[in-house]
Amino acid sequence: MSPVVEKLNPRKPSALSMKRDAQRGDKRGRTVAINEITLDEVRNDAIKFGLATEVLYQMNGGKEASIYLVYWKDFPLILKAYRFWQSAQAKKSKGFFAPGRMQAIAAKEYDLLLACFNAGMNVPTPVGRVGNYLTMRFVGNGLEPAPQLRNVQLEEPDLVLDEILDDYLIMYRDVHYVHGDLSAYNILWWEGRAWIIDLPQAYQVGPWAEMKRVVTLLRRDIVNLLQYFKKYGIRRDPDEIVKVFLSEYVPHNLRNYDETVAGGA
Repeated sequence: MSPVVEKLNPRKPSALSMKRDAQRGDKRGRTVAINEITLDEVRNDAIKFGLATEVLYQMNGGKEASIYLVYWKDFPLILKAYRFWQSAQAKKSKGFFAPGRMQAIAAKEYDLLLACFNAGMNVPTPVGRVGNYLTMRFVGNGLEPAPQLRNVQLEEPDLVLDEILDDYLIMYRDVHYVHGDLSAYNILWWEGRAWIIDLPQAYQVGPWAEMKRVVTLLRRDIVNLLQYFKKYGIRRDPDEIVKVFLSEYVPHNLRNYDETVAGGA
């Protein structure tokens, strides 16, 4: 048996959202008082839903998700729990209840990680998902996670920058997404390679995309990445890099979306 992947059906409640419905009782509406999740609850959920056989501890927590170190038999994994009972915009005394949205975000990250992995990018391999829980490969050694790129000293920074840009080009050209929050904070360094992580805010570059938004997000990602490499004395033109990306892929129906932007002006 391996960790399960729950098929996303927006019209059908997930296993975890049904549990939350029971927790809130007969209360309805977008906001209800829901207790902060505990480690024991995460452990019970992860084991019950077949995502892990052991949950060790919480590693950190972001704006909308908490990260846990878990095991599937002898293999360490990352368990990411999207907190639909509390968000950055909600007070602890008044949880934000949006199970459908958080379930969709978890499913999106799982699907995108899988697509990036299959396309040849260096990303943590997704393993399982139920409701707003997502498991993926643990990048690190034993119980010690890989450091963020911002906390390492690179021996060949030019080569590393090229490798990151090559991976990001795969994500844009082949998977048709922009990361949307790429920086030295969302790149891990392990075994001589950069690992791009944290994809829930990624924006799809498809026939219905807003290309001006695509260019804005793409350029911001490139600028943030280049900002880190300035400490190594590396200077590159972000607009020229954006031009390269756009020359590789723009949805056919959007090729004339804005000639001045597409031309780098």
